[in-house]
Amino acid sequence: MCGIFVVHSKKGEKLSISKCLGASKELYNRGPDYLKYNFYNNRTIFILNTILSITGKTKNNREIQKSQSSRYFISFNGEIYNYQFLSKKYLKNIKNHEDLNDTQVLVNLYDVLNNQKIPSLVNGMFAYAIFDRYHNKLILNNDVQGEKNLYYFNNENFFIASSTINAILKFLNNYSIDKEVIKNYFKTRHYMPLGQNSIKDVITFSPGTISEYCLNKKKLSTKTYEDPLNWIEEKKYNRFKKFSEEEAIEYLDYHLNEEAKLMIPETKFGCIVSGGIDSSLQSAIISKYKTPNKYFTIDHGSKDHIMREIENFNAYFKKKIKKIKLYQKEYISLAKKCYKIVSSPLFTHDLPARLKISNYFKNENCKVFFSADGCDELFGGQQIYNIVFKGDYNYKINQSPYSSTFIEENTKDKYQNNLIKFWKKTLNRYGFIKDKKERNIQSSLFMDYFVQSINVANRSNDLISCNNSVEPRNIFISKRIIKIILNLPLHYKLNLNRENIIMGQKKILKKIFSKYFDKKLIFKKAGFSGFPNSLKYKNNMYPLTRDMIGINQKKLYKYKKSYYDKKNFLRDMEWKLINTENFLNAFK
Repeated sequence: MCGIFVVHSKKGEKLSISKCLGASKELYNRGPDYLKYNFYNNRTIFILNTILSITGKTKNNREIQKSQSSRYFISFNGEIYNYQFLSKKYLKNIKNHEDLNDTQVLVNLYDVLNNQKIPSLVNGMFAYAIFDRYHNKLILNNDVQGEKNLYYFNNENFFIASSTINAILKFLNNYSIDKEVIKNYFKTRHYMPLGQNSIKDVITFSPGTISEYCLNKKKLSTKTYEDPLNWIEEKKYNRFKKFSEEEAIEYLDYHLNEEAKLMIPETKFGCIVSGGIDSSLQSAIISKYKTPNKYFTIDHGSKDHIMREIENFNAYFKKKIKKIKLYQKEYISLAKKCYKIVSSPLFTHDLPARLKISNYFKNENCKVFFSADGCDELFGGQQIYNIVFKGDYNYKINQSPYSSTFIEENTKDKYQNNLIKFWKKTLNRYGFIKDKKERNIQSSLFMDYFVQSINVANRSNDLISCNNSVEPRNIFISKRIIKIILNLPLHYKLNLNRENIIMGQKKILKKIFSKYFDKKLIFKKAGFSGFPNSLKYKNNMYPLTRDMIGINQKKLYKYKKSYYDKKNFLRDMEWKLINTENFLNAFK
């Protein structure tokens, strides 16, 4: 885990050292161990890398890491789990190549391989900026799962790329809120348009794309190097369809174990255990190979029955699970800190809990922790999918029922149209599935992961956790595992014949869970939200929000008519109003 910060002065004016380093202070928490930076091209280019050392192979000097040819210079964020394999296969001619860290392996690959090929070879989570001094260009890239963020700002004076929006804002010292993005947020569950942010003109690099910024022409071009839609394959689906249940369980369990072995760090680390299937199973698999130093969970105080259930896992992990208490008053205080970290209304209710638990890992000197986000979206862990199957959900053009982004078929809204196109492409990709309901649910699961998880869970995990100098990892959202899950027939994910909807969710995960734990330990976790929902909507309570987007009772009624969940509309809207008002207050 590290921080990336790159600035190009387009008009050829020399960059201020104090201004560049002052802005990059926003990244120090992401990399407290080492600070590396250089100026290039007569001080018109600034490249900085703050580093959290996981492998212990980083040298203690100020110089940005470069390739053997001295052609490429890199600022890197993330982890490459297969870097030793890549080094052995492609870098044999480099002296002591086996001693290279993952950043050094990556930058040296650019000396020997085609630029477009490299990102697909890498197994890991990453974002990076590479300066090619021969062609005078920047190469910018992030992983296809969207685990590592990379943002950019581009106007007539500067091109800036950074791991956080805050570093960009600190450099510019001037910004405005994007009203259209905020308005869209109110039409949806909590959707931020892919690529867009609450801060105007700050753009997120899309996962699975590689961009080149030509310094001479001052032009940015972007290409897709890997499209997750192409991971959906009829051949693989039919292969899995022929599996017996036992074969499918063994196959997925084997690959989860293989990912765990790659991801376990050499340094001190911990696991989050919520009591649910996902986090408990991940912790059990990891514990087979190395015992985590710490196990943590969140105790909301009012959910004592869950705490009692979680305590039952202590015997299996042979180490006590530490309960971290979080009550409403503290939740609100932590939420206010989160607004500054994510530079946006909070993506989900659980970010304050994430902030607190990552701080505990930091205090325990755990540089890495494992969480288990994304399983609900990948394996059908929400009741809505069962409702869809039973025909109780209104499917028209549709979208993803869990991310619940309202889509109008004949809208002029560009964000809505992008989702419509995405939905149609996904349905088409699953066109080989003849059963309409299964095709719709599989498409919904895909949309939910690549809209909800990438744009919400993965983005926020990176920002919140790394702000406390700890790195989140997750075996379930590796590229290899996602490819498997996308092609699993629906009956492995949902037991659609179960009367008990909850017990019909995440079918194959529950089967694997039973290999490691007593079946009696399977229960529904209430989550880490702690959402303070005691307030009631009053139009005059949110002056900044009201002024910005013109929110009023009439407009709220209009939203309600089109909203995905009319029953919980006021509760959800209350959260959005509180959320947006606090965000606007933080960014006055």
